[in-house]
Amino acid sequence: MTLDRLLIAKRDGHCSPQQAWEILMNLNTTAGRALRDSCLISGASRPEELAFSMATLFCMPAQDRTLAKLDDAGIFIDRTRRDRLRPEDAALLLSDEGLQLWLRFAAAPSGYLSVFVDSILNAPAPAEPTGTLAAALRVLVACGRDTTNDVAASDVPGNVHLPLSHVCSQVAPECLPSLLSYGADVNQRTANGVPLVATALAAQAQRLYAQGHDLLVPHVSFHQLGAMFQSYGADLSLRSRTGSPPVMLLALNGYCAAAEALLSLSAGDSGADRNGNTLMHYLAAVTHLRQHAVSAFFLLNLAMRFGRNPEAPNREGTTPCALLGDGLAQYLRLNQTMIAQARERARRGVSTSTSPVASGANRHVPPFVIAMAAEAHRRIAQGHDPLLPHESLFQLGMSLQRDGVDIGQRHTDGTPPVLWLARQGYCGAAEVLLALQPNTNACGPDGNTLMHALAGATRTRESAILADYMLTTALRYGGDPTQPNRSGNTALSFLCTDRTRFVRASFAFVNETRNSAQKKVANRQ
Repeated sequence: MTLDRLLIAKRDGHCSPQQAWEILMNLNTTAGRALRDSCLISGASRPEELAFSMATLFCMPAQDRTLAKLDDAGIFIDRTRRDRLRPEDAALLLSDEGLQLWLRFAAAPSGYLSVFVDSILNAPAPAEPTGTLAAALRVLVACGRDTTNDVAASDVPGNVHLPLSHVCSQVAPECLPSLLSYGADVNQRTANGVPLVATALAAQAQRLYAQGHDLLVPHVSFHQLGAMFQSYGADLSLRSRTGSPPVMLLALNGYCAAAEALLSLSAGDSGADRNGNTLMHYLAAVTHLRQHAVSAFFLLNLAMRFGRNPEAPNREGTTPCALLGDGLAQYLRLNQTMIAQARERARRGVSTSTSPVASGANRHVPPFVIAMAAEAHRRIAQGHDPLLPHESLFQLGMSLQRDGVDIGQRHTDGTPPVLWLARQGYCGAAEVLLALQPNTNACGPDGNTLMHALAGATRTRESAILADYMLTTALRYGGDPTQPNRSGNTALSFLCTDRTRFVRASFAFVNETRNSAQKKVANRQ
């Protein structure tokens, strides 16, 4: 008789507590051997005492069990959890089911590693843990096994398994919100000091990359995941043991778009160290390390879009710009100026306009573009930066795509939607279209691409600044300014000498960053 069937028989009155005790203490029975084996692999210093304690708990009426008795039996890996249990979790832990789940998944330090096996093998995964999986996760958190982070993965010193929450973020991400709601530490670090938010975002970036998503391109799931962590009180600037915040850990490992999501959630705003060095100082310093130089500089430029200041000094008066080589510092300042001018121009344009509607003046504009512009206008009126994408814009764009709308469709007069939105000051909305359908190099009837259209718009005074900004932004989404049209002209040929030099440098830089990120990710597979 198995342990489970024995406990059912005891509950149903088909087996007395004394009979159950004798069966559990007899190594010639299936239940007795199962209990003994579970206690042996638990790593307990005295497994026979643990077996005796568990048999005692199993054989007493559930109403006679107490948290103190569970504590005496060694159930609580983190003894502080005993005083913080919610009534429903205490009831589960005191039940036959809870004690069995503890033996299966929590008694041995490495037992938690098998808790997601069923969810991995049985697809599709539920939106949240149910049944045995949910109960097992609650038990693991209730007893404190989720705090374990030092289970050896091999004989190599320092090679250890990730803790429960980190494993969950990698193999069963749909269970992570529930695990955190059960009380797992949202700021838990691995034995090597890596915060959970970095592990979770890296895992999501890895999943998307395996599906063909570009490592440099934003995805709405990154922002949603970061926002979920924020809702549970996570410190998005929590530094690793080496002093690197999650933003840096992600970027330097190739997950640049995931790192940007944390920037959009204000990670690093108050993250200066005791010497006054900010995230920008750290990124600037890393540009001198060949392995990470391009990723660090890429993120340094992205960070400026989110208000990070490369001219802010530390306590010694050193600015991030001063830590860069001359060429990089010059590029950064040019980019900083372009971003500032584009933001000012976009705000001025949006503030003087009413919310876009379909009208005679917009007769050439498809309804989906009007919808994107209206949502962007609403968000900007609420204080959102016109240069930045917003989750609601992603949601709207994806909804339009699900409805069969071609969000890359040009207007009847041939204007690309990205250019029209940018001219109105809705650069964040334009960037969402690029992220959802990166067709920057698709040719129109005359062979001109979006890059040609944006470059040509830089010659028009009223749209020059925003078109210039959008042209540079489009490079990240695969835009090629060197692709010729049918007349043999490239987008670069439409630019003045200084801007040609800047865009050409940006194009090379983005390609180098993408190649570097892909190599880093490939090397870990």
